[in-house]
Amino acid sequence: TGLILALFFGHQTASGEKLRVALPAKSLTFLNFYVGESFGAYQSEGFEISLEQITPRVGIAGMLSGEIDYTGAIGSALRAAATGVPVKALMFTMDKVLLFMLAKPEFKSIKDLKGRRNIVAVTDTAATPAFAAIAMARAHGMDPAKDFVLVSVGTVSTALAALQTGSADVAILSLPFNFKAEEAGFRNLGSAVDYMQSAFAGVAATESKMKSNPSQVKRMLRATVKSVQQTKDPANRERVIKLIAKEFNMDTNTAARSLDETIKALSDTGIMPDDAVKSELEELQKRLKAKTQMPTTRLVDYSLLKEALAEMKR
Repeated sequence: TGLILALFFGHQTASGEKLRVALPAKSLTFLNFYVGESFGAYQSEGFEISLEQITPRVGIAGMLSGEIDYTGAIGSALRAAATGVPVKALMFTMDKVLLFMLAKPEFKSIKDLKGRRNIVAVTDTAATPAFAAIAMARAHGMDPAKDFVLVSVGTVSTALAALQTGSADVAILSLPFNFKAEEAGFRNLGSAVDYMQSAFAGVAATESKMKSNPSQVKRMLRATVKSVQQTKDPANRERVIKLIAKEFNMDTNTAARSLDETIKALSDTGIMPDDAVKSELEELQKRLKAKTQMPTTRLVDYSLLKEALAEMKR
């Protein structure tokens, strides 16, 4: 039995602890996760990570049932937490919204969309792309309720397809889909980065996961901080560009442009400025028509991240 046990435990360490992470799209918003998987950040913490494309709602339901370990769809996790779902945002990998408004070539600017019922393709009407469209419209004096018909299409690639087939006038796209749309002749009307600072990607887990397995959560956060460092490290630039070109099916030049845009939005510590979290919370309270003021601690818990960061400094 000694030999059998040795073989069993040997296999355990070789393959690592399996983790399922729900990502709402295979987009560069989650680039650091793919880099970490490829460059060994997760392996170094003893994980074998499975990055799975799952819509935010299904991902959160999967976490509650214990089938999914973590989600990267941080905006959706915050919205769920605000409605009382027992999930928490544990860190933010991106604190700027890298989403772009692409439209049919006849529209020269966002103002040109005013006064018509534009079909706007978004991944989910309850997710960040929809809120980005609304923020951009409002900033240009439009009434999003009158000028926009937001349509949930599920994935970013479907949103691009809706634009290409003419079933949508406008699509809210993440990298690299915005570049693909531009190559196909559609017009980029602007980036949400200029209209909203909002949690865009990160790591969220259920409260029960945090209580029952804090050491795993801490290792997951530490690996994710390492994945961001690996993505931003100039020494890795060529390797990361190669990975982008291969994983996201694009030429080297577009991959390099995409990396430059992505790096601008990546957070160094995973901690978002308090005022940004507060403004996110105020926006949520407006949408939920909440009567009482919610504390940020209902949505965000940095305690395990802070422990992980302190350990990394030692």
